[in-house]
Amino acid sequence: MLPNRIHISARATDLLKQVKTRTGVTPNILCRIALMLSLEEKHQADTNITDLNGQEFNLTTLFGETAELYQSALRQAHGNASAKEAQLLFAAHIDHGVDKLRHVRSLSDLLKLQPK
Repeated sequence: MLPNRIHISARATDLLKQVKTRTGVTPNILCRIALMLSLEEKHQADTNITDLNGQEFNLTTLFGETAELYQSALRQAHGNASAKEAQLLFAAHIDHGVDKLRHVRSLSDLLKLQPK
């Protein structure tokens, strides 16, 4: 189910760069946070994404050794998906979750986003 590469939108790429500048946290880690924020709120990802012209991540860079965890979280939310569908679902969730990171100005702001 897991694709080898994940493309995100240009808008999400730009927002990730801004948050990285403010916090020092790398885009791959911010994508993980954005993905989980979106899944946590049970966002219904729209796979009709037209903008996948942003940053490209290979699977190991994006998820590291925890790729199975993210795959399980996606499967729990959306059931089984092909690699192409999973790519679109990951991109849609990351795009949605990045909006929640838009107002992060520091590491402490980032920590405030974690569930209680």
